[in-house]
Amino acid sequence: MTRTHPIPTATEIRAHLPSNPYALRRTPEPESSQRTAIDLFSGVGGLTLGLRNAGFDVRLAVDIDAACEATHRRNFAATPFLRADVGQLSAHDIRLAASLRDRDLDLLAGGPPCQGFSIIGQRKLLDPRNSLFHHVIRMAEELRPKVLLIENVPGLATLGRGAVLRELATAFDGAGYNVDVAELLAAQYGVPQMRWRMFFIGWRQDLATRGGFPAPTHGRWGIGDLVPNRTVTPEATAGFVTIRDAIGDMPPVNAGCTARRYGTPPDGPYQQAMRLDAPHEVHNHYAAKLATQNIDRIKRLAPGEDWRSLPVDLLPPGMRRALRKDHTRRFRRMQWDGVARSIITRFRDPKSGEYIHPEQHRTISIREAARIQSFPDWFVFMGTHSQQYDQVGNAVPPLLAKAIGQELHAMVGAGRPEWRPAVKCRYSMPPSIPLALAAD
Repeated sequence: MTRTHPIPTATEIRAHLPSNPYALRRTPEPESSQRTAIDLFSGVGGLTLGLRNAGFDVRLAVDIDAACEATHRRNFAATPFLRADVGQLSAHDIRLAASLRDRDLDLLAGGPPCQGFSIIGQRKLLDPRNSLFHHVIRMAEELRPKVLLIENVPGLATLGRGAVLRELATAFDGAGYNVDVAELLAAQYGVPQMRWRMFFIGWRQDLATRGGFPAPTHGRWGIGDLVPNRTVTPEATAGFVTIRDAIGDMPPVNAGCTARRYGTPPDGPYQQAMRLDAPHEVHNHYAAKLATQNIDRIKRLAPGEDWRSLPVDLLPPGMRRALRKDHTRRFRRMQWDGVARSIITRFRDPKSGEYIHPEQHRTISIREAARIQSFPDWFVFMGTHSQQYDQVGNAVPPLLAKAIGQELHAMVGAGRPEWRPAVKCRYSMPPSIPLALAAD
């Protein structure tokens, strides 16, 4: 006879989570000294969610996408959302929508669309999306926040042989901000994913400070010790949240179908945190419909295997002459004890990367990918399935945003923010104030 375990309620989960590091609350406890923030190019609000849980009062989120607006309004009812083209907005528009009036803004954050910079895309220097960075910096020049935070992909640094990076350094300095840059690995902050992102932190020059990159909380390596597009050994990922930790409790679902009920209780702190405040119904647990031939390919793969383990007659025609050292993530099945690769918008497609479920014959569901991005289960994605795939793949992992937000919140609240030493990074931004000033 099979013994069933009762599914704990959100209240019961909460009682066992007094200090769960992965918890992201729908309504965070108010900070005694709450700082203000605005999120430009917010998408669905991964950055907003992390900053709110770090103690920031996010006064406004701005994005042009209607589906992102629907998702934002579903999950952040009390945070104003402005659907608009940032390039067409003025500081007056932002202040009015955020109800800031003449109050100082502590943090202006933004993640302009990254497709123009990504190594996955065509990487065109004159891609109009690349100029969106300048609208964020222009807004900082007009609003004069204490600190400016911009997120993007590491591919930005090498575009045009560093031309974009040099241009950004000049723009920050011209706007009156000292800027530093770092490549942060999300897995080092509790996100179950090998996702690198480049972060720029600029402080208003009159504050005479620099830095704000949080020390890693997972693994044994520091910032900049693990870099993208290099082999990362299993020993180097020790201490990271695994795929089993992240999605091991999710109910089974077939390709092209949706599951709506949890089948088992959460196992471990990450799953417990993801199910905190969540309803009994599972949202967005939809797995993409796959062609019969793709399902036949997936059935042949054991955990950790990829296209090289498939018979030649099962390979797509375009891959039959591929070198075995190439495309090593295509049609790769995940391993329970591994760490997920970076979630992209095409995670529904098995040939896009390592997105095949460790056991079931399908790619991971929208909810599973959201878990890997560190979105809790109470966070519901709106719109069509295609729009939800885009929203999850483009988002900033909330736990990574929370870690950065906590560091910046502490610095802003310190009266005169402390100068933080530079962190290890393959790239650097030219200093705009002398070191002697920082030592005063």
